[in-house]
Amino acid sequence: MSIDFSKKKIIMVHGLGSKPPPEVTHQLWRRALTENIRVSHRLLARSLEVHPDIFESAYWANFVPHHIPDDAAYGKKLAVQVDKVIAERREIKDRFHVGMGEKLGSFFQDRGIDLVKLLAGALTVKDDVMTRFLRETELYDQDQYIADQMRAPLENALRRAWDEGREPIILAHSMGSFISYDVLWRFAHRKTAGFGNYNNRRVKMFITMGSPLGDETVRNLLFARQHKEHSLRQHQFPSNIDFWHNYACLGDVVAHHKNFHDIFYQPMRKLKLFPARPVSRTIDYADLHNPFEVVAHAGNRKHEKRNPHKSYGYLVQPRLGSWIADYLMDRLK
Repeated sequence: MSIDFSKKKIIMVHGLGSKPPPEVTHQLWRRALTENIRVSHRLLARSLEVHPDIFESAYWANFVPHHIPDDAAYGKKLAVQVDKVIAERREIKDRFHVGMGEKLGSFFQDRGIDLVKLLAGALTVKDDVMTRFLRETELYDQDQYIADQMRAPLENALRRAWDEGREPIILAHSMGSFISYDVLWRFAHRKTAGFGNYNNRRVKMFITMGSPLGDETVRNLLFARQHKEHSLRQHQFPSNIDFWHNYACLGDVVAHHKNFHDIFYQPMRKLKLFPARPVSRTIDYADLHNPFEVVAHAGNRKHEKRNPHKSYGYLVQPRLGSWIADYLMDRLK
């Protein structure tokens, strides 16, 4: 397979700050994504394995003052759960995806999953997930020194990619998606040192997973908020994205506002921030199936085991894998 991997860069941005160490997070994300692509593109996945430098993690959790990385024992258990997600993706292939117009109840029933129980289970993780999310969000909003440090890994990764002549894409989960949005906005509009030289640089694809960007409260934390009263101002949005696809799984409490078309895509098209064609430059995938089961420990043995917000269930989404494959094979025009 003839692909110039020296021209590509997949930058991965994790979500909520409680994470395994950077190297473990990087390897698990890379494995989930590579195995997703392998289902339909074996040779491409094999090429990814021999070009590991195409992947880069913009790991920001270490800049959260109270962050303590998960220990090695938890990391091993997490790897087992990730393997289970990958195995399900392999087994049911593209039927993993809830198709347009497909009945959600039938979809989950076919997989032996009670839809009501799934949604109720999402609520059992809501308090923990939302508490951590709100804590990190408050810190991002109130301490700009820490917020600058959270943004720096992605900013530096993008500068390296552009300086090396690479065409980067960003794959961002949860809180990482609005950190990434702020970073893209700054590269598009700031004229200061470290940004002005990159105002005309672009990312080929911005992929958001389990994103809270649909929530107005979150959007009011971002740099673009100072332009929100001017509905047709160019500076209201980043202007350096070629493709933007959003993924929201059924029961994901963080991504409960899913209509990116009205909030972002349509107004950005009116401002001509996306070319008119193809329409696939902006897609909102909702009500997806996330099979991730949480790592068992003493505090959650009696709770529902599924966590529809977890990144690994997003990384194996069939549509996500096929779009990244198209990017790698230069099929995004």
